[in-house]
Amino acid sequence: MSKIAPLLVASAGAATFAQMWRIGVTFATHILLRRMVPPEQFGVWTWAEPTFLILAQIRDLGLPAHVMRSPRRPWRRFFALELGWGGAFSLAVLAAAPVVALAYADRDAQVVAMIRALCLFLFVQGLGSVALTYFEAELQVVRALPAELARNLAFAGISLVLAWRGYGAWSMVVAHIASGVLFAALLWWAARGRLRLERTPGSTRGLLATTLPLAVMAILELIVYRLDPFVLGLRFESEVVAFAGLATYAAYFFSRHLADPVGRALLPGMVRFRADPAQAFDAFRLATFLLTSFIVPTAFFLFVNAELAALFLGGEEWVESATYLRIISLVPLVRPLAMFGPDYLLTRHQDRLLIVYTAVNLASLGGLGLILTRTALGPIGMAVASYFPLGLVIVAWALHRADPVGLRRLARESFELYAAGALLFGPVLLVAADHPWWRFGLSCLAGAALLGYTWRRFGEDYRRFMRSA
Repeated sequence: MSKIAPLLVASAGAATFAQMWRIGVTFATHILLRRMVPPEQFGVWTWAEPTFLILAQIRDLGLPAHVMRSPRRPWRRFFALELGWGGAFSLAVLAAAPVVALAYADRDAQVVAMIRALCLFLFVQGLGSVALTYFEAELQVVRALPAELARNLAFAGISLVLAWRGYGAWSMVVAHIASGVLFAALLWWAARGRLRLERTPGSTRGLLATTLPLAVMAILELIVYRLDPFVLGLRFESEVVAFAGLATYAAYFFSRHLADPVGRALLPGMVRFRADPAQAFDAFRLATFLLTSFIVPTAFFLFVNAELAALFLGGEEWVESATYLRIISLVPLVRPLAMFGPDYLLTRHQDRLLIVYTAVNLASLGGLGLILTRTALGPIGMAVASYFPLGLVIVAWALHRADPVGLRRLARESFELYAAGALLFGPVLLVAADHPWWRFGLSCLAGAALLGYTWRRFGEDYRRFMRSA
């Protein structure tokens, strides 16, 4: 037990470094790509990328999450299923590409061709996920760092060169496939001699009976997280999807891009804390508040500076996305429990409750989005709908049952952080409403002041958690 927290922090540090590298490289890459690929072409990629993330969850059948929390890890069956089922599923998507493309209103022959090309990525990524899950489960994410770094550099280099040569959305498709193949190969090279595909007790049928609820939950949750391009892609042209994609990328920057690496270490860490539920909940609380301390200044900054953010991220062709960005910028403040709450409940084997949670979220957000986008709001209706993830009420209830004192403490601290953010950023909007560059400068000062206040007020909690280990 005394070794868990240092392992957790080391693995989280490695995962966060990898993600920060990835964020930095992809952030710069996409800023350049948006200046070379016009919105009407970029929208196809904005829709295709999350589509294949969901198809990857169907391919994985919930195996990574189950293997992560299982004391006896069936690596041999995991690999066999990714090879056999993953290969068959990828071929099925290849054949059904025209049907998949029906979900995109602005489709043409190029969209179908892109879907077929990405099926190679779908298969290869499945093989790589076995080795990646191994490193994450063993809290050895640091060994996957070279593969992560190489993948990001490969994507950046290939996509930028092809975009410069005028290949449009195909620049990202080709780069995604090539970098995915490289990533899988390097992961398996790093895992050689460590990951042993040995037989374990049990049957494949029994394994799938356990993992399928996890697969359903993961699919529903991913759809919820990437709902905007799916709902908008059903009815609007590519340009609208692209504008919404830029806005959601900016609004969910920290809640998505930092929650992933922290979660990769937090989930196995909470599994190892299973003998001490209070310690597990404390890890969840601290991780949630840590990310919230970055989310709050980001949300207020984007709300105050939406036009400048859109101009910086995309250039003059993308300024229209500022309206969507201003509306959606505060949505992450409504969803702090969505970052790690499901992971915590997953370690307590509350799979069915999580399926209900994601289904309710999908129904409330997707249903309201479909309704509002048919009104005078148009595409903006999806941004408004994002404020109503009703499934989080279920997660909050389950977390309260697990540790009511800890949850009340998290709520109290988060409210204090929100109030401090409103007090610091509110005057900026009032004082410099008609002066965008003054707003920008004052917002930077307000954000720095909020981060300093947060560290001074709550930093001791993190130090105490490490000392207690």
